[in-house]
Amino acid sequence: MTGFPDRPEGSGGGGKRGSGRSRTVPGSPPPGIFSSLIVRQPREGYRFSIDSVLLADFAADYCGERVLDLGTGAGVILLLLAGIRGDLREGVGVEIQEELWRAAAENIGENGLSGRLSARLGDFREKIPGLRAGSFHLVVSNPPFRRIGEGRRNPDRRKEIARHEIACTFPDLFAAARRYLAPRGAFAMVSPAARIPEILALAAASGLAPAALRLVHPFADAPSNRVLFAGIRGASRDPVFLPPLVVYAEPGRYHPETERILAGRRP
Repeated sequence: MTGFPDRPEGSGGGGKRGSGRSRTVPGSPPPGIFSSLIVRQPREGYRFSIDSVLLADFAADYCGERVLDLGTGAGVILLLLAGIRGDLREGVGVEIQEELWRAAAENIGENGLSGRLSARLGDFREKIPGLRAGSFHLVVSNPPFRRIGEGRRNPDRRKEIARHEIACTFPDLFAAARRYLAPRGAFAMVSPAARIPEILALAAASGLAPAALRLVHPFADAPSNRVLFAGIRGASRDPVFLPPLVVYAEPGRYHPETERILAGRRP
């Protein structure tokens, strides 16, 4: 999904380009968690943003042995979670676009994680062979942000599928999360902050108790434009409103909290 201005998809100084793929490193400094991570993705079309990195750090607190990433793209969130959480034994990423699915599979193999992670080509709105309902401790997603008819349509079909609700809506996403989550399992996602009321309504309808929300601000004096959300299946609890996350201290320089995340350090 589109993120903040200086995002990994466009700021990989020093990234090595290959035939149709590129090794991407988030804006420098610091390379941090990406310094030894190979991330190959299509040269054209959708490329991951800093939203995926922020979500992986947020979701790590809810990570169990089995994790499902709905709309995995090039597999970045799973790669990061596997690096952050050594107790993640099995991570599965589902992706509807074949080019991105191939990139995810390559990234998993090239990072030596084939024994822990895998990528499946398919539509998670339908039954995915080999995925058992109610069996994942964490379901995570960086879904399409824009509703149909909202904003300008992207002429690149691959980007449009990744950014607009063409192949997946928020209700589809919550239905899939509920289907695959184990009792007391967590669902974590990143979304435009403006969609918080919709997220809370869908969580309630899906039997997911809000556990934590964290507003994300591009700058300290700017309104939030993202929210990180986590809900627990079958729980009854009051949500925790975490301190806001500020991405940039000033133009071109990350806030210390974002630097911590990019460096792969846990709080």
